[in-house]
Amino acid sequence: MLNKASLVSSLFLCLALNGSLLDSAFATPALHMGPGPKSPEAGISVPIHRRSGLADSNGIFNVDKARVDVIMTVNKHRRNMMNYLSTQGSLPEGFEIKPLLTLPVNLLQTLTGTNIKRQSVPLTDENNGELWDGQISIGSNAQEFIIDFDTGSSDLWVPSSNCTDSSCSSKKKYNSSASSSSEAQSGTFSIQYGDGSTASGPIFAESVTVAAISVTGQHLAAVTTMSDSVAQASFDGILGMGYSTLSNLGAPTFFETAVKQGVVSSPEFSFFLSPNGSELYIGGTNSQLYTGDIEFHDVNTSPGYWKISDGSISVPSNASVVSGIDTIVDSGTTLIYGPPDAVKTLWASIPGASAYDAEPGFYMYPCNQTLGVSFSWGGKNWNIPDEHMSTGLTDGSGQNCVGAIVGQNIFGSSSPTWLVGDTFMKGVYSVFNLGNNQLGFAQLA
Repeated sequence: MLNKASLVSSLFLCLALNGSLLDSAFATPALHMGPGPKSPEAGISVPIHRRSGLADSNGIFNVDKARVDVIMTVNKHRRNMMNYLSTQGSLPEGFEIKPLLTLPVNLLQTLTGTNIKRQSVPLTDENNGELWDGQISIGSNAQEFIIDFDTGSSDLWVPSSNCTDSSCSSKKKYNSSASSSSEAQSGTFSIQYGDGSTASGPIFAESVTVAAISVTGQHLAAVTTMSDSVAQASFDGILGMGYSTLSNLGAPTFFETAVKQGVVSSPEFSFFLSPNGSELYIGGTNSQLYTGDIEFHDVNTSPGYWKISDGSISVPSNASVVSGIDTIVDSGTTLIYGPPDAVKTLWASIPGASAYDAEPGFYMYPCNQTLGVSFSWGGKNWNIPDEHMSTGLTDGSGQNCVGAIVGQNIFGSSSPTWLVGDTFMKGVYSVFNLGNNQLGFAQLA
């Protein structure tokens, strides 16, 4: 039986992806070996926490959660492309604005527990599955919020003190009047919901602090309404860490601001994702968490994502079962999504794997089967541990697992782009270098 609280809490208001095209875009990624490891003192560690995935407490794959995951992912990046079109005048080559997806009425009623006419379930700019949150403070009086950090979005959003309906009752709310550093800005931040409604709020420039890193004049949105389903989640808002080209606010991200104001020692941040002790490291890397060199690749910033090209995927039986792929790395995505035909080819190379009929695009495989899936961008093969490849059991027998690589055209029917989320990131130390527009990976310590 569906656990309503668990499913609702997996919903997340994920804001439009960013991309401040920092001058240059690279057509082909190049491999760079990083310099010697930086001292942990070079930056600031932000503890972050993981929430539930797509399986129930009994370990069985929850089809409804998976359906939510797919819809939220498609709609999140749909919104990103709408923002990109607004700021750039045209879409990146091969990308398109996908139709807005909505959940079936019966699932909406399951999520809300009430009549759908009285509820608004957000289906755009939502996160999915696993979210990674930590604490920040806003304003001269250090108003504290629990925030999800997302490399696949670009805006900072929190609830407003002017949100007086029940949907905001459990949230910490930003009071602009209580902060002497708050400056109202022109324009309005707006988010579209799957039922046609919108949530919006004013925009402010404010002081924002993450750990010991403080910036001034950071643009943020103070939303005056939100859906009841999002209200039941444990976070207050989101802090996007990608490029600002896809920003709904049309402003630099927190990290871009931090780099510009010179309050970080290095223009890079790093993620270590783990069931325990996860960390966002701002201003460098934490050498205690990885070993060896960092393998850097140039980012093609033209679509506004942390995107690297010329990737390939291998399995033990085929050193290049899928090749020539573009890859977007997104900490706000749980699974790995790829073009359906390519994903079908990949799973066909796994002994015993077959389509999972309960949900299109998903595949199942014998749980005792060694998978050995790895990604490469011209350097090392970065293996995905088999334990990260399962999103849950198909049933109580424990014989078959549902795979974490899903066939879904997230960015367009002609795009070779894969969306790589936490399934991959949990197996590597990920480094996002804004100064050089590079994305790097290192072996976990």
